[in-house]
Amino acid sequence: MNAKARGESKALRLAFSDPRGCGEPILFVHGFFHNRSVWEDVAASLPQEFRPLLLDLRGHGESPWSAPGEYGLDAYAADVLRMIDEMDLARVHLVGHSLGGNVLTLLVAARPERFRSLTLVDTGPALEASGTHQVASEVENVLHHFSSVPAYRKMLSGLHPLADSKRLDRLAETGIVRRIDGRFEPAMDPAVLGLELGDAAAGASFDVEELESRLWAALAQINCPVLLVRGGLSGILGKATAERMVAEALKDGRLVTLPGAGHSVMLDDGPGLIVELLKFLAAVLD
Repeated sequence: MNAKARGESKALRLAFSDPRGCGEPILFVHGFFHNRSVWEDVAASLPQEFRPLLLDLRGHGESPWSAPGEYGLDAYAADVLRMIDEMDLARVHLVGHSLGGNVLTLLVAARPERFRSLTLVDTGPALEASGTHQVASEVENVLHHFSSVPAYRKMLSGLHPLADSKRLDRLAETGIVRRIDGRFEPAMDPAVLGLELGDAAAGASFDVEELESRLWAALAQINCPVLLVRGGLSGILGKATAERMVAEALKDGRLVTLPGAGHSVMLDDGPGLIVELLKFLAAVLD
């Protein structure tokens, strides 16, 4: 990965949580519009021999914003690698949802010696047609101001109808900030929104076909074991794409579908995700 050649900014120092401080490191990366709180239940359920690390991507949550508005996958990946380097972590397990999964796909392909396993949560190189509309709908909702935290919480319920109520409460608490005029806004750089949709006016250079090609090629370069967890009700990652990822692209991939979950698997069926993740990690470490 050549961040400089792609015009990306200097890697930023990310906000993160390290609740245990020791053990086998496993790093969790959230998706677009989320923050690290979505992983708290999964992290807390890990056996004590694991060291869960939860981060906020640049422009999200408590992490810094990119002054020049650079929010490409390579910039996100450079930030994650900086965090791993500064913590002097070796052979890290990775778990990434949606946008975070794509970031980690490129990172593992570029630096395979640094990572022991990769878990992709409802993410892949290609969106379903319905997924494009879903992303656009989420962006439209995020662009709004909110009168209160409960109002924001109500919006989250509409976006995540299958999600655990307590997990949505936590996301509402951590995912919004109060501005000087009293209104509430999502804790996210507005520039992220333009880049997510490929808005040239926001400074993005976004080619869907080129991105899909990069991600398929990156999957084929990954040598470590990969677990792909798909939500059976997801409108983002289609069944055919998921099966192709495991059958044709990944060298050592396995696919699990959680039938009662949508795209945000960790919110919709956290216990099911934990079960599958632990089975996968046990096989990797055997």
